Amino acid sequence: MAGALGIKPAAISNAVSDGKFPSSWFEAVERECDRLGVDCPTDLFSFKRSSNSAAPANAA
Repeated sequence: MAGALGIKPAAISNAVSDGKFPSSWFEAVERECDRLGVDCPTDLFSFKRSSNSAAPANAA
């Protein structure tokens, strides 16, 4: 996985310790998961989540 991401293996260990993978890793991790036939849940990544409230109709 480190090779697919172009990072050192220690960075993966650090992310596991943090409890989330950086969102910037998603595409590479998803490709590897697809290749291996395993799920790649987005909640494993540190994506910013939108709020549940809808934006005002006049918001641009």
